[in-house]
Amino acid sequence: MKKCPYCIADIRIEAKKCKFCGEWVERPEPAAPGPTEMKLTVQPPTRPGPTKACPYCSAEIPGDAWTCMYCKQGVIGGKPAAVGGMVIFAFIAAIFFFGFWLPGCIEMQKKHESNEEQWQRIHRMRQDQDKFLVR
Repeated sequence: MKKCPYCIADIRIEAKKCKFCGEWVERPEPAAPGPTEMKLTVQPPTRPGPTKACPYCSAEIPGDAWTCMYCKQGVIGGKPAAVGGMVIFAFIAAIFFFGFWLPGCIEMQKKHESNEEQWQRIHRMRQDQDKFLVR
């Protein structure tokens, strides 16, 4: 009998896995690659110039890259493309709000106030007419 190095239980000498804790006492040997298997390694491209770190996967990518070649996420200037898109959207929304919508609302409010004043004048004139017609 021998002791399990993980749970210190008594196990058989020939045991490869502990029956109490489930840990491997002896790791199985990996099979040697056969003649038909090929090992492929991906090397980063060798481009001269500055590099930057991808904000998503932290891989080194060319400084002028728009997308990360490893995680395929869009990056602009080292920041996520979504941040740049949101800034542009907020800028366009501010132009629309302050350039078109707000002035239009102010103009409509002024028209509404002038129309309200006209209706009040017409209402007073009708009341005056009714006073003269009744007598």
